[in-house]
Amino acid sequence: MKRFTAILFLFLLSLSAMAQLEVKPGSFKEVAGFVNINMDIQTDDNDVPFAVLKVKTENINDKQRRELLFQGDAATFIECEYKVGEVWVYITYKATYLKISHPDLSSTEFWFPFDMQPKKGYELTLVNNAALATDEETLERIRKLEEALRNQQEPQIIYVEKPAEQKPTTPTTPRLPWNTFVTLNLSNNTYNEAAFGITAGTMRKAGFFVTLMSNFNLKYMGGESSLNHNNSEYIQNYIDKNGYSCKSEYMSYSAIFGMIFRVYGPINMKFGGGFSSNSMIVTVYDNSFLNQQYWVSDVSSYGFGGLAGIQAHLGRFVISLDGATTNFKVYEARIGIGYGFGKKQ
Repeated sequence: MKRFTAILFLFLLSLSAMAQLEVKPGSFKEVAGFVNINMDIQTDDNDVPFAVLKVKTENINDKQRRELLFQGDAATFIECEYKVGEVWVYITYKATYLKISHPDLSSTEFWFPFDMQPKKGYELTLVNNAALATDEETLERIRKLEEALRNQQEPQIIYVEKPAEQKPTTPTTPRLPWNTFVTLNLSNNTYNEAAFGITAGTMRKAGFFVTLMSNFNLKYMGGESSLNHNNSEYIQNYIDKNGYSCKSEYMSYSAIFGMIFRVYGPINMKFGGGFSSNSMIVTVYDNSFLNQQYWVSDVSSYGFGGLAGIQAHLGRFVISLDGATTNFKVYEARIGIGYGFGKKQ
């Protein structure tokens, strides 16, 4: 009876060393120069690009290979393409781990040691340990069982407690669902007046932006309609006729909101509208006493502000060239230089 029990235990112990799937240590790496050219499997159901993971196999036959099951994170989509000796797994590139299982060969989980990139290729090797030699600990148990059988003694099995497996911690990189950008802008208008500002926005294939510009002389902001409106010739004649002195000031500000669309590669188009003011204000003095303030109508405009332009994303570097207008009377040329954040899409 003791011999039968020992033989049965030996048989079960041997089985426990078999039928185990494992990702070969150090086998995961990027395939240099690989780009996904399969136009039918480019993005997942959420329009997020796939990465391609070539799962090479050892000690797994073709039938077993086609029965492998692949799972990832909750928001991960997977499509498979079976090749000779390997499986091409199209996986949402933001996945953090991959679970591989088989009905007869158990399962294993592999946590990616670094962030994958969209449309790039990677590979790893999946090993079926069923056909491999058992580890030293298992061999030691088998030797003790064989010795006990020869001596017809109750086997004394030594169990070595293994430390609990810990999943490798993967350094996380903040992922923004959009490509966020910020640029600092400089403009010059029809009357050679400069302004400064900032543009911020988010986009993937399309998005939105907001841009604010000003020359920072805002003491008349919002009061254009309350000033006396006259053209420059009338104001000058009034000054000359009465012997008055004057002071001229220029006020510029705008707030424009719009949409941005990807046209080709890194090139994007922008269109927007909002409020804009490009105003010349003249203050007339009589013997150094404030007399009258004029909004110079022939060289000023306020109201509708429009913008159209192009923007290029060269890696993290962003450059924009825009044309803007105030009521299609005053025009501006704008240049912006900035930085992009988040994952390239």
